[in-house]
Amino acid sequence: MPVLPSMVYSPVSDQPVSDRPIIGWPTIGRPTIGRPTIGRPTIGRIATGFPALDAALDGGWPTGTLTELLVPGQGSGELGLLSPALARLTTTTNATLAGTGSWVMLIAPPWIPYAPGLCWQGIALDRVLIVRVRQSPETLWAMEETLRSGTCAGVIAWAGTTARHQARDTQLQRLHLLAGKQQAWAILIRAARCRRERSPARLRLQLHCPSPTTLQLDIFKNGWRGTGTVTVERRF
Repeated sequence: MPVLPSMVYSPVSDQPVSDRPIIGWPTIGRPTIGRPTIGRPTIGRIATGFPALDAALDGGWPTGTLTELLVPGQGSGELGLLSPALARLTTTTNATLAGTGSWVMLIAPPWIPYAPGLCWQGIALDRVLIVRVRQSPETLWAMEETLRSGTCAGVIAWAGTTARHQARDTQLQRLHLLAGKQQAWAILIRAARCRRERSPARLRLQLHCPSPTTLQLDIFKNGWRGTGTVTVERRF
């Protein structure tokens, strides 16, 4: 099975991530040259698990488009915020996968997700894959190739939350177009300093942690509804 260069794959588990590639997960192809020709995508919705946030987002997280979530630093509660949607994707019956849930990919998380915590949130671990990268620029490339493969219903990537790597406009545009082509739930997690940068993402939110038990979401770009601020419970 081909392995992406400079990367290590592992399913979520309570054991340390090994340096051996896992066997039997959807293969991601090599990069193709040229800009994809993609029509206007259809926007779907995945319930966020937080009624106030669902109302602000017109029914839930959008699929078929790129969403940016800006965080103040590593481990700011973003995975807990996204966990209800991950649970729905990994447990909802998918006819094309023999009645199992859909695959989701976590790319370059700043820590190894705690498996018992994910189980407690209702996430099916056998449908979750992790990609580790050795250099920050590889994160966007891995996300692009995952979306291009069309094998994952959800892709969450941590890019530049600490490093000073800047995403080019062309990279973000390709991610946006590929998310639309594959009708994927695509979340790009970036540092709060990226708020000043331009982005093709139709939904951009900034995460704040006002207390140990709450998260505050500043929706500063929303292609469907107005902007605003929503406070939700912090899961973990």
